[in-house]
Amino acid sequence: MTPTGTNPTGNRAGVLSGSVGFASRAVVQLLLFGVTIVATRTLSIDDFGAYAIGSLFLILARQLFYVGPYEYLLKSQDDGNLFSACFGANLVQAAVLALLLGAVWLATPLLFPAGKVSMILGLLVPAILPVAAVAWYEAVLLRAMRVKRYYASLLVGDTLGAALAVFLLLHGWGVVALVAQTYARLISVLVLLALATGQRPSLAARPRAIREVLHWSRARHVAVLLNFTSAYGADLVLGVALSPAATGLYRASNRIVSALSDLFAQPLQKIAQTNLSASCVRRQDSGTAWLTMLSGVGAVAWSGLLTLACLAPDLVPFALGAKWAPAVPIVVVFCAVKAFALLDAVTTSFLVCHDRQRAMLKVQAASAVSVIGLAWFSARWGPQAVALAVGLTTAAMSLTYAAMVMRQSRADRHAVRAVAWTSAPPVVAVGIGLALFEACAPQLAALPRITAGLAVAALSFFAGAFLVRHRILDAIGSLGHLPAPSAGPLPHPHEEPALCAKT
Repeated sequence: MTPTGTNPTGNRAGVLSGSVGFASRAVVQLLLFGVTIVATRTLSIDDFGAYAIGSLFLILARQLFYVGPYEYLLKSQDDGNLFSACFGANLVQAAVLALLLGAVWLATPLLFPAGKVSMILGLLVPAILPVAAVAWYEAVLLRAMRVKRYYASLLVGDTLGAALAVFLLLHGWGVVALVAQTYARLISVLVLLALATGQRPSLAARPRAIREVLHWSRARHVAVLLNFTSAYGADLVLGVALSPAATGLYRASNRIVSALSDLFAQPLQKIAQTNLSASCVRRQDSGTAWLTMLSGVGAVAWSGLLTLACLAPDLVPFALGAKWAPAVPIVVVFCAVKAFALLDAVTTSFLVCHDRQRAMLKVQAASAVSVIGLAWFSARWGPQAVALAVGLTTAAMSLTYAAMVMRQSRADRHAVRAVAWTSAPPVVAVGIGLALFEACAPQLAALPRITAGLAVAALSFFAGAFLVRHRILDAIGSLGHLPAPSAGPLPHPHEEPALCAKT
C-alpha cells in the first residue's frame, strides 16, 4: 500500500532523476579518487602540495563563474537579452580574472621560491576562457531542466581527463599530467555542452544589460571570495607558515573525504538549485522542500562519512601508501566537517533564490576572518590542528545558514523531527555495526579488514534504512518534484517573487 501523501509516479521520476545525478557523480568521484591515488604514489608530497597551491587560484576563478551570471541566467525571466547579457558578463569576468591571475603568477616566486607553484599557475591561467564558456553552457542546459544530459556531458569529460592524467602520471610527466587533465576535461565538456544546447553564444547584448547582470552579481562574487577563504585559506597558510608538504598532506586528506562527500553534495546542490530556482521563476512557494531533499540524501551521505572515519586508519595508508599515514587523523576531522557542509548544498541555493545574498555575506565574512586567524594560530601544531580549527568555523557557518533558511521557510519542529526520523536510523545502525565490528573482529591484514568493515557498514545501513524505507524513498523522490507554472507575469530579476520572497 502506498503511504499517505506519496505520489508513486512523481517519486519514480524523482528517484530516476536523482539516481542519474548520483550515479554519474559516483563514477566521477571514483575516477578522481583513482587519479589522487596514482598521483600520491607517483609524486612526492612536495610536488603534490605545489600543485595543490598552484591550482587553488584556478579553483577560485572557476567558482566565480558558477555564481552571479550563472545564477542570474537560471532564475531570471528571458527578456530577449538574458542569454547574451550573461555570456557577455562571463567574458568580462574572464578578462578581469586573467589579468589578476597573471599578476598573482608574477608574485608567486616571492612566497614560494622553489618555482613549481609559479610554473603550475602559469600553465593554468589560460584555462579561464574555456571555464567561462562551460559555465554559460551549463546554465543554459540546466535552465532547460535537462539535468540528465548535463551529468552525461560532465561524466564523459571527467572520464577523458582522468584517463589522460593517469596515463601521463604513469609515464613520468609529473604535475604536468594534472594540468593536462584540467584542459582535457574543459575542452571535451565544452564541446559536449555546445552540442547539447544547440545555442550559439551571442555578443549582441547591450552594455547596459551586461552591467545589470554584473551589478546583481557583486554580492555573490564577494561571497565566493569569502567562501574560498574559508575553504582554502588554510591551504595557503600551511604552505606559507610551514611548507608545501604540509599543504599536500592537508589537501590530500581533504580530497579523500571530498571524493565521498561530493558524491552526494554536488548532485544535491545542482538539483536543489534547479528545482528551487524553477519554483521562484514560476512564483511557487517551495516551503520546506529543502529539508525533504536533505533528509533522503543525508541518510546515505552521513552513513558513508561515518564509515570512512571509522575505517580511515586502515584505508588511508592502504590506498595512498605508507608515507601518507599522517593524513589519517586529518581525514577523520574532515569527515565530521563535511557532514555539516552537506547542509550547504540546499541552504545556499534556497537563500540565493530568495535574494538573501547580502545577509549571507555577513556570515561568510565572519567565517573567512575566523578561518585565516585560527589557521595561522594553530599551524604551529600541524595540519591536524588546522583542520580541527577550520572545521569548527565552517560547521558554525553551515548551522547559521540552516537557521536562516528555517526562519525563511517557516520550518517548525515537526519538519526538523521528520528529517531526523528519516536520516537517523541508518546512521545509528552503521555506528552500532562498526562499533561491534571494532570490538569483536580479530586482528586482520589491511585489505581483509577494510573489506569486512565495508560489508558490516553496508549491512548495517540497509538494516537501518529498511525501518524507514518509505520515508527515504519519498525524500529522494522529492528531488524530481517541480511546481506547475502559475498564471500571471513573471517577476523582474531584481524583484522578489511574490510567494518565494515573503515570509
